[in-house]
Amino acid sequence: MNIRIKRENIGGIIFAPSSKSFTQRYVLYSAFSNKPVRLNNVSFSEDEIISMKIAEKCNAVIEYDRKNMRIVPDFRCPENMYVGESGTSYRLSIGLLCARNCQTSITGEPSLARRPVDTLISALSDAGSRFNKKEDGFYAVDGRGASSTPVEIDGSVSSQYVSSMLFYYSILGGGSFRALNTVSGGYLKITENCLANFGVKVEEDDGRYQIINQKCPEKTVDIEGDYSSASYFIVLGIFTGNIIIKNLNYMSLQPDRNIVELINNATGSVKPVSQGIEIRKADHINRIIVDAAVSPDMAPVISVIGIFSEEGVQIYNYQRLREKESDRFMGIVNMCRSFGAKVTVNDSCIYIKKGRNLFPDYMEYSDHRMTMSSIIAGVIAGSDTEFGKCESINKSYPEFLNDLKKIGVDIYFDANLF
Repeated sequence: MNIRIKRENIGGIIFAPSSKSFTQRYVLYSAFSNKPVRLNNVSFSEDEIISMKIAEKCNAVIEYDRKNMRIVPDFRCPENMYVGESGTSYRLSIGLLCARNCQTSITGEPSLARRPVDTLISALSDAGSRFNKKEDGFYAVDGRGASSTPVEIDGSVSSQYVSSMLFYYSILGGGSFRALNTVSGGYLKITENCLANFGVKVEEDDGRYQIINQKCPEKTVDIEGDYSSASYFIVLGIFTGNIIIKNLNYMSLQPDRNIVELINNATGSVKPVSQGIEIRKADHINRIIVDAAVSPDMAPVISVIGIFSEEGVQIYNYQRLREKESDRFMGIVNMCRSFGAKVTVNDSCIYIKKGRNLFPDYMEYSDHRMTMSSIIAGVIAGSDTEFGKCESINKSYPEFLNDLKKIGVDIYFDANLF
């Protein structure tokens, strides 16, 4: 699906979609733990749907009511499991399958098979599970030897490894392990919050985790709005103003909630309103510094600010960006230079600042975050760019284009391109 955009007067109210980080954890843990749960305000992005299909593959019944759902689990080990392109569902499911003593062959999209998972496999092997790497790059899991033996795991590549181990020991009834060098610790807080709602207590001291299971009645959980998705409209708003984003928890555990402080420190343009935030046009943008090791999903959209900013954006630990759905490091460099920005890369950071205004004829990314970031750059620039592979946005934000239309952006699809 290809689109072109035409910017009119920007302004209006949108509602942030559900946080897929929360949804996937609740759906998967419910299915594997045999603990039912009710979830409200689900947006049904592709990654969320993948977790639901995994739950159904494990014999759970999912009752749907518009944007709400109830998961009624009755766990059975699946012979095979498809994880799509969802790194979260893939890594969490590996630990859960092992804890359930399953023999399961995992398959998914080739791009996901290339993303690292060996550290998690090694830790679970130390605890007694066995794995066979298949020709497609995914694993056949044999969890019949799984035990609650304490292990160590390196969390420097992904916090999802540590979250998977938290799920693993909980399903086994409790236990302890040690995590070293963990990045993106905010996502672990989301995992711990999820487990707490299922009656699981997590204690942590200097990377040493103790998991204690407790009884808990069925819970109803309102899935909060996603700051990663809201970030595109936050960035747009500092150049246009007049945007209100509802359905956001101002005190959220989400790591990408830090975009509010990041943008406010540079512009002072974001303020809380009832159940959300308001973004006003910035009079001035100070230099922005972001750490990709802490918030890797924020780097593409934050880089857009650099394209149009005199003081620019610095992104540290950009090596982390090579291990996402695509090589986001190269994607960012390509996108920013295509719009005329000055991009400097050294061993420590990427530095992006305003250069000459360019209007690329065509841009295409298979990565949902790069696609949405480039579209936001096009809206700010007022360019006549054609954007390809826009179906990729369904992975995390299926209503993205509709929300752009709500605030005054005209969208022209395929045959109707002007």
